[in-house]
Amino acid sequence: MSQVSLHTRSGRLRLSVLGAVALAMFAALFARVWFLQIMSEQEFIEAAEGNRQRTIIELAPRGRILDAKGRVLVDNRPSIDVTIDRETVVKSVSTDELSDLFLRLATEISRTGQLTKVAEIEAAFDSDRFGPFAEVPVVRDISEDLQLYLAERSYEFPGVSTTVAMVRTYPYGTRAAHLLGYVGALNDAEEVAVREKPKNYQANDEIGKTGVELFYEDALRGTPGYKVVEIDRFNNIVDELENVEPVAGSDVQLSIDIDLQAMVEGELARGLELARQQGSKLVEGEGEVRFNAPAGAMVLLDPTDGSVLAMASHPTYDPALFVNGISESAFAELSDPGAHLPLLNRVIQGEYPPGSTFKPFTAYAALDTGLIGSRGILTVTSPYQDEGVYRIPNCTDDSCVFTNAGSDPLGPVDLRLALTLSSDVYFYNLAANFDRLAFDTDSVQQAATLFGFGAPTGVTLPSESGGRMPTPEQRRALHEENPEAFPFPDWRTGDTLNTAIGQGDVLATPLQIASAYSVIANGGTLYAPNLGRAVLDPITGEPELEFGSRIIRELYWPPEIRDPIWEGLAGVTTYNNGGKIGTAYQAFADVGFPHRSWPVAGKTGTSEKQSPGAPIADFALFAGYGPLPEPRYVAVTVLEEAGFGGDVAAPVVARVFERIANERVPEVLTEAERGARDAEAAAQFAQGDTGDDEAAAAGAGGEG
Repeated sequence: MSQVSLHTRSGRLRLSVLGAVALAMFAALFARVWFLQIMSEQEFIEAAEGNRQRTIIELAPRGRILDAKGRVLVDNRPSIDVTIDRETVVKSVSTDELSDLFLRLATEISRTGQLTKVAEIEAAFDSDRFGPFAEVPVVRDISEDLQLYLAERSYEFPGVSTTVAMVRTYPYGTRAAHLLGYVGALNDAEEVAVREKPKNYQANDEIGKTGVELFYEDALRGTPGYKVVEIDRFNNIVDELENVEPVAGSDVQLSIDIDLQAMVEGELARGLELARQQGSKLVEGEGEVRFNAPAGAMVLLDPTDGSVLAMASHPTYDPALFVNGISESAFAELSDPGAHLPLLNRVIQGEYPPGSTFKPFTAYAALDTGLIGSRGILTVTSPYQDEGVYRIPNCTDDSCVFTNAGSDPLGPVDLRLALTLSSDVYFYNLAANFDRLAFDTDSVQQAATLFGFGAPTGVTLPSESGGRMPTPEQRRALHEENPEAFPFPDWRTGDTLNTAIGQGDVLATPLQIASAYSVIANGGTLYAPNLGRAVLDPITGEPELEFGSRIIRELYWPPEIRDPIWEGLAGVTTYNNGGKIGTAYQAFADVGFPHRSWPVAGKTGTSEKQSPGAPIADFALFAGYGPLPEPRYVAVTVLEEAGFGGDVAAPVVARVFERIANERVPEVLTEAERGARDAEAAAQFAQGDTGDDEAAAAGAGGEG
């Protein structure tokens, strides 16, 4: 047998190993080629298609907001926006050149008078709210001249282009700003909330932030369209593969009348100005208190169905400030308590002690429980001696003494006259007897809750406050939660007395008060206030959805309860006997109110609000309704730090009702109409022609 050397056997082994390795490498290479050519073919096809296709989102115009007569309160207008295509910039502009591009762009925009900082463009370009290949909006509302300039010099601004978007416009300026609200760019939380919405929100879209714009967002928001296009390697569109047209948002028609709205806003501002003219007064134990009258609210309702006819809050703001994005400093000013919170809608968010406007609901509690009645402590007509001071029975402490305003004695008063003259002492006596005669200690609160106090009214607006209706249980819970702030866990008779006249811990919004008075005016029905009347097709104007009245509850309201309350409130504006007059008699007399043809009932209120600093003036309130016997209007106004309700708040409502009664509500002009009128007047003046003075005066009347 031949012998194989060790060297030969080693060589064969090495060749075998190398062959196996080579075979394994070829097998792996073959598998990879097979995977790439066969298994991933569709994936690469789709990727290649993606490189050649682009989807272009086409935003839909937002629906308009109309008043009850169909006049446009919020509309749209085109805005030319500067955008930067991130993909183009990444491919064609180096990092070192990027700052120079932003500087040149900011310079050109600023030259047109629209001051733009490089940092603002950088912040928009770097925002993580846009995808890596998105067209990022960096500046809005540029001029057509600048648009043409950028188009002609596109080679100097790679990736920079312009697009036309629709933005909000307000034909009546600041009118109804609080109830209309404003729109703004989606924030992170909103983007998450609308992610599953069918109307497909994009990162740079706008959304309703407050007011009607927010509450009716789903109706106002249009449905975006899109185009799928094929592009070449130079990003030129070579074919349109798919086109879905955008669908405009629906219009929303409101119940408010812009003429009434303008008048109410004007009279509210006038009332605050007149209140400031009172100057200051000396208050015993407090020193000089000034009537600052910095803010207030007024609302007008239709008591027959709960429709909101007008809603005014002062100070106000210009919603146009938000159209192109508001600066941080401007927003901070609008949110500043030192500027009296112009963004706050005081009608639904301002919480005030209702003061004596609350007394009719205490009267209802006394009548409904039988505290006033044939077997009660008094009958409706029983006189009670008001000596100006009331002491809780069997109580000797000074804290047990309660007084009328100024401790003024009113003499013998029954329930009607106690409402007409606003006798605190009469209602203190009722409140004390709720406790003393084993009635529920919260009988007043139970009655007030039936009228809607202590809970949101359900108005079709967001962010409504619910006020506060204090109870013994609530007092105990507050004490257990924070004993330092609420040291007394037990409900005392004095608490019931304060609650009975709308003071103490009672808080209500102007809308809650107006809603409660609507129950008195309409005969016992509590409605949820409605601001929206219908959603309309934007093309045909036909209703897509109509909103009817919403009844919350029906109250027990027989004549034996209704009549004395109505008669007492009617006397507030008309009673004049032997030197005693209703608390709003003078206010209505001063405007020459037509009581015979348009009778009004109402109630004044003057409330104290605690201030952590120096003492402040009382808050003035008035709630009224008319014309009797079938009221069509309920009005409530609150003037902060303004003094007595009968002196300053009642005249505001008296002037509004007087204009309505005499059909003297002027037609308000749009901003464009005012501009044209003023330009015409200026031209006539320059020519020495004063024109039609009467017509000019009528045109200006709507600006109240």
